[in-house]
Amino acid sequence: MLGDKRILISGAGPVGYATALNLARLGVPFTLLEAGDRIFEDPRAGTIHPPTLEMFEDSGVTQTMMQQGFVVSNFHYRDRRGGVVANFDLGVLADVTRYPFRLMLEQHKLSHILREKLKAYGGHEILNEHRVVHVEQDGEGVSARVETPQGLKTLRGAFIVGCDGGRSQVRKSMNVTFDGFTYPERFLVLSTLYDFARHGYASTNYIADPEEWCALFRVPGQDGKGLWRILFPASDAPAEELFEEASIQARIQGFNPKEGDYAIVHRNIYEVHQRVASSYRDGRMLLAGDAAHINNPLGGMGMNFGLHDSFNLAEKLGKIWFEGASHDLLDLYDRQRRTVAQEFLQRQTIENKRNIEQKDPAARAAFYDELRSIVADPAKLHAYLLRAAMIEGLRRSNSIA
Repeated sequence: MLGDKRILISGAGPVGYATALNLARLGVPFTLLEAGDRIFEDPRAGTIHPPTLEMFEDSGVTQTMMQQGFVVSNFHYRDRRGGVVANFDLGVLADVTRYPFRLMLEQHKLSHILREKLKAYGGHEILNEHRVVHVEQDGEGVSARVETPQGLKTLRGAFIVGCDGGRSQVRKSMNVTFDGFTYPERFLVLSTLYDFARHGYASTNYIADPEEWCALFRVPGQDGKGLWRILFPASDAPAEELFEEASIQARIQGFNPKEGDYAIVHRNIYEVHQRVASSYRDGRMLLAGDAAHINNPLGGMGMNFGLHDSFNLAEKLGKIWFEGASHDLLDLYDRQRRTVAQEFLQRQTIENKRNIEQKDPAARAAFYDELRSIVADPAKLHAYLLRAAMIEGLRRSNSIA
């Protein structure tokens, strides 16, 4: 076991693994604690935006992601009944990024890539089946109570980074609130091998409808040949009822009728929230990723935003560790990342959902006209895509002193 002079990381999802790799590359010792016994492969985030690809370039992670993922150069806004409203070409961002596209790659595959990269570094340990249940701190460090197969243990560290998701135990141990709201409807995700490209769909589609909006996108899938995910709003009916085969088939056939049933590979349902922690720092306890902010998945921003947290925070922890920098740097981390979570992440994802579920015909028509005007105007299109590709938000974060 490592001694007390290390950083504890709670949660081994993509943000936890990214934090681990970033610290390892700096030479900062750490222990990564994960409640599960493995990397879970349930369908979650699957979009990698340009700034994230740039950040991972030096570590070689981007090159591996590119080998495993799908490059997507455009996305559609559609009307469920009327078809394509606007096609957004990410190639117009070639003047500001080396990666003017989205990369579609499931988050569990990114976690595997990051874990594999960590094998090249020493000075750390990864402990599965170690669930942080409570954290306390004093002037010298933190003490984490951890459930393990051998019973409760207490681990010491200089700091702890909570990357342990929306129900973060690290956050619950801090003197912070998790402000925001929960949507009244849940989100139903269905995955199928059926190829929707034959009907003219792009690899990423946001489909507006006043009764049942949806989102459709393509990820590599288990064999790398392509798996389509469809996201629908769902009622508060029991999951067993929503997952009934007849109900699933009726819903997906209502979206895109075809002869014969769809082969459904995965089905999942979850609550959706829009929340931001009132602070990402309480002394030596810190938050990143979903532990700090959660949002609806429309736009594919949540995981990327958490990864950006990781890079920002690891750099500052490295300066504290090796250069004796003031802990005030961690307040700067909070200001930079929490500000843009509120100004960009929350605003953009809330707006994305509101636009595609718009029930008022006049408002929906105005939204469509706006999309068409953006696509028709190169300056407007460039500005819009800077925001949609998360470049504008990152610039704003880095500008905060």
